[in-house]
Amino acid sequence: MELLRVEGVTKRFGNLVAVDNVSFTTREGELVAIIGPNGAGKTTLVNLITKKLEPDQGRIFFRGMEITRLPAHSIARLGLVRTFQIVSIFPNLTVEENLAIAALRSNASRSDLERVVEEFKLKEYMGRKAGTLPLGVQKLLELSMSLLLKPKLLILDEPAAGLGPEDRVSLIETLARLRSQTNILIIEHDMNVVFKLADRIIVMDKGRIVADGSPEEIRGNKYVREIYLGEE
Repeated sequence: MELLRVEGVTKRFGNLVAVDNVSFTTREGELVAIIGPNGAGKTTLVNLITKKLEPDQGRIFFRGMEITRLPAHSIARLGLVRTFQIVSIFPNLTVEENLAIAALRSNASRSDLERVVEEFKLKEYMGRKAGTLPLGVQKLLELSMSLLLKPKLLILDEPAAGLGPEDRVSLIETLARLRSQTNILIIEHDMNVVFKLADRIIVMDKGRIVADGSPEEIRGNKYVREIYLGEE
């Protein structure tokens, strides 16, 4: 079943075309990764899908409904939820208070909250201010808050950014578990994360999609190796 459809989406900033006539679809149960070098347009594309930005051209559909001109809060209510490159939490509130805010926004039950605390091993941090926690724990908190919003599609913008090797291994394990609970679209630079998790990889360069296929197909794509993996 089709989940997300992007049709001919374009975004310009003056003379710069950040996203250039991009089209793709994702399906239920499919974990899709979008990769590309810095400046490829990946985060701008996510900002267009989640309505942090408005497209200059094109249309966006989510679960069969056009969302191109819907405001961000309406899209979130439909179940399209995102995380950010820079962790988006309330740093001066405790972990428990952060989770309570997310639960209130979605009318999540007490059992839902307890489940994510257990899932992400946050119990020992509940009384601590979120901003004092290690980055890896902050990212787990942000993920848990996103899940309390009951997403139908969770878009993760560079979740491995800034993490050390151990936290990256933990992230891969966590996302592998999460895919049984929700659909995931991931924007990521870490190829180890991408190739371990993705069913399908979309490659962007200079605002355009230049490749779209299975991890095996992307590994074997000479153009992708040249522009992104740094091979000749």
